[in-house]
Amino acid sequence: MRVISCLPGRIAAWLMLVLLGVLTLPVRAQEAPASVECTLALAGRVADHESGTVLPGATARLLETGEVIAADVYGNYHFHVCAGTYTVEVSFVGFRTETMAVRVTSSVVRNFQLHPDAVQLQGAVVRGQALPAPATQATTALTGAALAATRGQTLGEALLKVSGVSAIQTGPNVFKPMIHGLHSNRVALLNNGVRQEGQQWGQDHGPEIDPFVASQLTVVKGAAGVRYGADAIGGVVLVQPAALPDSAGTTGEVHAVGASNNGLGALSATVQGAPAQLPGLAWRAQGTVRRAGLSATPDYRISSSALAEYNYSAAVGWRRERWGVEAFVSQYNARLGLYPVPENWNVTARNGGVPPLPATFTYALDRPYQQIQHTLFKLSSFYRLNGWGGRLALTLAQQADRRGEYDKFRPRNDNVARRNLPELDYRNETSTADLRWEPHAHGNFSGELGLSGTYQHNTYRPGSRYFIPYYTNLSGGAYGLGRWQPGPWLLEAGLRLDRRTLETRRPTRVSGAFAVITENFAFTTPALSTGVARELGPHVTLRADASLLQRAPAANERASQGVHNGIYEEGYDITRPAGTPGLGPETARSVAFSASWHDHPRLNGELTLYQTHLQNYIFQTPIPPVLDIRGLFPSYRFQQTDARFRGLDLLVAYRVARPLTLGLKAATVVERDLRLDDYLILAPADRLEGWLRYEADGQPTAARRLHGFYAQLGAQAVRRQTRVPRDNAERDYLAPPPGYWLLGAEIGGTLRLGPRTPLKISLTGTNLLDTVYRDYLNRYRYFLDEVGRNVTLRLRVPLAFGTPKN
Repeated sequence: MRVISCLPGRIAAWLMLVLLGVLTLPVRAQEAPASVECTLALAGRVADHESGTVLPGATARLLETGEVIAADVYGNYHFHVCAGTYTVEVSFVGFRTETMAVRVTSSVVRNFQLHPDAVQLQGAVVRGQALPAPATQATTALTGAALAATRGQTLGEALLKVSGVSAIQTGPNVFKPMIHGLHSNRVALLNNGVRQEGQQWGQDHGPEIDPFVASQLTVVKGAAGVRYGADAIGGVVLVQPAALPDSAGTTGEVHAVGASNNGLGALSATVQGAPAQLPGLAWRAQGTVRRAGLSATPDYRISSSALAEYNYSAAVGWRRERWGVEAFVSQYNARLGLYPVPENWNVTARNGGVPPLPATFTYALDRPYQQIQHTLFKLSSFYRLNGWGGRLALTLAQQADRRGEYDKFRPRNDNVARRNLPELDYRNETSTADLRWEPHAHGNFSGELGLSGTYQHNTYRPGSRYFIPYYTNLSGGAYGLGRWQPGPWLLEAGLRLDRRTLETRRPTRVSGAFAVITENFAFTTPALSTGVARELGPHVTLRADASLLQRAPAANERASQGVHNGIYEEGYDITRPAGTPGLGPETARSVAFSASWHDHPRLNGELTLYQTHLQNYIFQTPIPPVLDIRGLFPSYRFQQTDARFRGLDLLVAYRVARPLTLGLKAATVVERDLRLDDYLILAPADRLEGWLRYEADGQPTAARRLHGFYAQLGAQAVRRQTRVPRDNAERDYLAPPPGYWLLGAEIGGTLRLGPRTPLKISLTGTNLLDTVYRDYLNRYRYFLDEVGRNVTLRLRVPLAFGTPKN
């Protein structure tokens, strides 16, 4: 597994040009033997193919000797070699790696012109996406082999590979990402540059995004409210598709995934192209089918845990020298089974647990389940201004979210039984607009200004049961970011101001009569941030950042009430005493320090220390179970307190020898209720993961059918959560489960089926010892064990047809 820290996006790459040019010193991984026969010069210049700008700091490598050197401030590289034939590989962040075979009989010059990389440039304004993560914050990306190892998983599962990221679970099908102990309304998700909007407030509502769309998943760890909005207190997840192709021809790829535990099968195909007759025009079409039967613990099948998923996306763009426009549409369709909460579960829960419901393997989906459809349409454009004007980028998006929650089937009459209607049927429509101006840099100064607006309307299907209020949300924001780069330093500061109005309408009974309570709330919330980054040579980067921001409370935190997905939830305002104030905004003060070791032939990694102080922190805590006509339910209520989150993330990879790498990943977070001087409930437990990875040497040749072979053995240990409230026995239904450790393994490589058909294949095993365990953050841990042994086969086949021959 390779998890890399990077700064995605064209702006980030541009900043690195100047930074690396000043800071980077030539690096040699292996010196050539000193002899009179090895004094021939192999040199050249590295530049941007499109603009001709030199790329100082670009990495040049001789594959035969392993020697590595960084280009100087003028983009020049220089080797001393013996006579012979060499393969020169040149790479630079944000550009495609290029290789060239060079025969050296005398001193020779070979220049390189690198093309922009479709993987690294997803934050480019050309695609209308949100800006890339700031250089002064800890940022981790899953791409390449690390992302490929997650294919077939949900987005929440895939992000578990990032240190500092955990997940709130609801059974085996719903994973909601948690960054540094914060989740839901405090973690922003951007799908192809558009802020994901739907029913993300629910802890049992997973992200409505198909991970197969992404060529890179980026996690910004820590508050990023200036750039991404006031809700990004915990961090940001960027789901970034590849850029549309800029070379004529038609290509694509097919992913196939199969898993043993639940019989999962997933197939995703992508086709894209650019017609030679219309330069500047490009298109892409993608689709995914994913089906699974009942999951299995080591001892039993989990009832009603099947799933079915059907997704598609398409994009078309037209790009010229000074302007570009792109349209993107995607639709996520899923039916996710949920374990039926046993009736009167609490009576037996405190006396040793609840026996699981009997089940045999099937792909059939019975109640209870969620049925979700999320549609996104995006239109983005950019225009290059003359002189120092820089670029203007505009993104318009429309999202429609439909979520039906089907409880255990209790037909009220024959008509309802025949129609099979959901008990809860949410309808959410969101329109967003974002305008961004990026002027050209002036000396050491650069920056950007932005405006954003959102209109959101949430309703129910007529006749649906009530849970959260009908609401209308109107918000607007403006921000500015500035960067100053004096010599080896990079300093960044930003300011944002948002205005949000929320109108809620909830039904109730007053003196026995039906009534609708309408309430209006308005909040003005600021966000400020500052940060600094310092490169200490070519391999070490230090970062520090601080921020202050506010988040207005959401409609569900105020006024949710009822049962959904087998759990009763209640908003803060529902039971507060008359005359007392309702929920106010959260105020977050965050600081973080990180040090990263990167691009070193042996040692790479990152260490992050952080603290977040949340005044008026809004959180859920268990309350005595609520009894209604359907039975007893686990019950939660929103409360407000002052809280402090302190934690540490660590990722280290050390190459013991050329084929062997040792890796270590660790995360811990301590959450305190400052008003009660006690621990908060439902915080992530300490986690430690280690692995040993073998990667075979050698480049593909005509005689070698298999290349790029690797094998990895890993273990994960999760400590029992002991940092719980003093009265946890009264506040929680069961004590935290025991700690556990799991064994996993992975092997893979590339099998050459033909001259243009490399088949990438991998086999991954998780929980290989079939360990029985429960996770503290699984909301169904009161009833269910976690999934047992699972073996997953992944195949990837690239497609190339209709490509013009050189």
